[in-house]
Amino acid sequence: MNTTKKTITIAVLGAAILIIIAGGVWYYFSGVRHTRIEKILSSPGAYTGKDIAIEGEVTDRTAFFITFRFFKLRDKTGEIIVVTKGRTLPEVKSEVRVKGRVDQTFSIGDQKLVVFVAESVDVKERNK
Repeated sequence: MNTTKKTITIAVLGAAILIIIAGGVWYYFSGVRHTRIEKILSSPGAYTGKDIAIEGEVTDRTAFFITFRFFKLRDKTGEIIVVTKGRTLPEVKSEVRVKGRVDQTFSIGDQKLVVFVAESVDVKERNK
């Protein structure tokens, strides 16, 4: 009986360890993480051409004709322009998660503008 309890204890611990490892692997590969806008703005060259995700609140949106649409996205660390290439624009004040890449950086006077091109825009559900 003592051997049976040890076997069950080892099996339960093994299962718990496997669940923890599987959760860590899922978290790492699922893209749950996002990059802070401040990091992108302070070092845009490090992110140029790389697929990343950003999250925040839409503060403004603009559409020129049918094909050129963009919005501003702000998180707690900064604000960035997101170009959507003809997609429907999210509503102002909505919380979104955007997957895409940093495309270009412009300097205008003392300001640096970074353009983030969206591959996908997902509106996050607000807790009620």
